[in-house]
Amino acid sequence: MLRTIAICTVLLFASTVPVRAQPAPAHPAAAAHGHATTAQPSATSGLAANQFSSEQAAKGHCPGDAVVWVNLGGSKAYHMSGNKFYGKTKHGAFMCQKEADQSGFHAAGGRANRTASKSTNAKTTK
Repeated sequence: MLRTIAICTVLLFASTVPVRAQPAPAHPAAAAHGHATTAQPSATSGLAANQFSSEQAAKGHCPGDAVVWVNLGGSKAYHMSGNKFYGKTKHGAFMCQKEADQSGFHAAGGRANRTASKSTNAKTTK
């Protein structure tokens, strides 16, 4: 009798615990066929009006300007097409270069180059 009560109690608690659903695969067709999906650069979901998750959308927005990949993670740097980080950093978006400049972004490596030139100038003036 005690054993029956214990089993019923366990079943009662097991049935009241919510079951977590597994997340759906990003590309159901690829998962169904056993193909691995390739990772895409992650752009934040809250993009500004002049920031785009695809290069094609950015090119459509600014046909006469270069498209750059801006880092939205705090560095405010952007990468030009052909750069190894173009479209590859964790938190970023595609933008027109002129709009990126106007929004306070700068070309990647600019800070390091300015710091290096300042230290070189300091050494030569002594």
